[in-house]
Amino acid sequence: MFNTTVNTKFFGLLGSPLSQSAAPFMQNSVYQKLGMDCLYVPLEIDMEQLEHVIKNLENFHYAGSGVTMPFKTHAYKYLDGLADSAKYTEVVNTIVFENGKKIGHNTDGTGFVLSLKNQLALVIPEHKYLILGSGGAATAIACALATEGAKDIRSLCIAKDYFCAETLYARVDKHFPMVCTIAEMTDKNIAESLEKYDVIIHATKVGMYPHCDDILFDPELLKPEHIVCDVVYVPVMTKLLKEAAARGCKTLSGLWMNTYQAAEQIRLWTGVEAPTDYMYEHSLEYLRSQGKA
Repeated sequence: MFNTTVNTKFFGLLGSPLSQSAAPFMQNSVYQKLGMDCLYVPLEIDMEQLEHVIKNLENFHYAGSGVTMPFKTHAYKYLDGLADSAKYTEVVNTIVFENGKKIGHNTDGTGFVLSLKNQLALVIPEHKYLILGSGGAATAIACALATEGAKDIRSLCIAKDYFCAETLYARVDKHFPMVCTIAEMTDKNIAESLEKYDVIIHATKVGMYPHCDDILFDPELLKPEHIVCDVVYVPVMTKLLKEAAARGCKTLSGLWMNTYQAAEQIRLWTGVEAPTDYMYEHSLEYLRSQGKA
């Protein structure tokens, strides 16, 4: 049984709701496995509390914090600076204390690229990327791919959220000109894009538990040469991934992205390289115990 001490390093997770998050289970299992005096704590707060909580984290012995929905696009306003991973996007999912200052990072994009490299052995510049969605995760992924040398990224977004696509485009194009294009997410545009792009990245909430039977587009459009990735990890194998696998596509679960982004958080906070295979299996164990795998 883990007992905190006056020397325990606390790491928070700022978000709402947090009841479905596997992050505390995964992170704490790593700290216990490695014998580290650290504890990861979910902090479910309201938007009105965000500024106050961020500015006072160290007063409650926190040494850093994760940030999740709906605060990823707001947290940067209350920090002392941004690392490049967050500067490109103004989307923060990790707060690191550096020399008395709070610095915002984004490990979502980094985690996704690492999962492509390590799980699928992808050489990033050799592929073309279609991102379905233009929110915070999609923006982080697009910037991380461009940083790694991707030359052709297309984002499709539903009409009512098209301003998100324009924001994504502006942030990518500012630092990586001529790499990104955007368009409205229509059946026609999805079908045409699937003819050109080989790596398909689903970055919306469609298919997330409990709506596990939902799917964003007709899977008959998929071909065996497509590589299909999902940001959703609850369930681990979404309907999209199941349909893609049935058609001979390589697939990548969002649980790998979540694992690698969490490992990157641990590295930033503690300097320790976390065991990703162990983290993945323990996250899967947690989701199974919750009936959400």
